[in-house]
Amino acid sequence: MSIRTNQKTEQLTCKIGLRVSQDFFEKLEGWTKHSNCRTVSEMARKILYEERIVWYTRDSQMDATAAELAGIRRELRAIGVNINQVTKYFHSTRIPSQKVHDALKILDEFKVISTKVDALLTAISNFSDQWSPR
Repeated sequence: MSIRTNQKTEQLTCKIGLRVSQDFFEKLEGWTKHSNCRTVSEMARKILYEERIVWYTRDSQMDATAAELAGIRRELRAIGVNINQVTKYFHSTRIPSQKVHDALKILDEFKVISTKVDALLTAISNFSDQWSPR
């Protein structure tokens, strides 16, 4: 891992010692986890310098939708790999009956993709309904 360089032209050379209660320190750690700050020290510096802190929030209602989208993505990737393998066999064989058999396999995979894409579009529609302004 490389050494992190300060993005400002000004180097941080002066050290300040600061003691806080355990509760406040844990609060700072929590803020750090949900912000663009990587360390508690960086969080404290941004507070002292009154710099902008970006807060990251997560909507727990979207967890099920995100899991469903991730599952569909994995399945589509696996189906794509299967189609590529069958296509390779299709192009490598010279027997016409084998080509027909391989083409039917590819057709079956495309039917599966069609159902997965429909599920994906439904999930995306639900996702956009929850997040779009009305």
